[in-house]
Amino acid sequence: MSQLEHSIIEYLKSYHKGSGRAIHFKDLAEYFEINERELRNLIADLITDWQIPIGSSQSGYFFIDNDGDFTLAYAELISRIKKLARRAKGMRIGYMKSRQIEKPKQLVML
Repeated sequence: MSQLEHSIIEYLKSYHKGSGRAIHFKDLAEYFEINERELRNLIADLITDWQIPIGSSQSGYFFIDNDGDFTLAYAELISRIKKLARRAKGMRIGYMKSRQIEKPKQLVML
């Protein structure tokens, strides 16, 4: 784990514990002087590779420290997955229609 990743964890634990104290990703990126895309990638890596309990909501990122915050953050991820699945389906059907393919083929989901 990099020093920057460690610093992000400690900062969230110290100042943004719980969904009520979430920090907007733009503000967090500004605080650490990194671009927003890099921050999103670092947070994703911390959660995926290091299993750090960082949640996000419309309010921003926060360190998960109770069941309610976990439920909120988990529901947010599931909601995003469902929206992406609908988007992928719409894109597939739209493509098939644009190619004038009568019956869309079943695609294998990865």
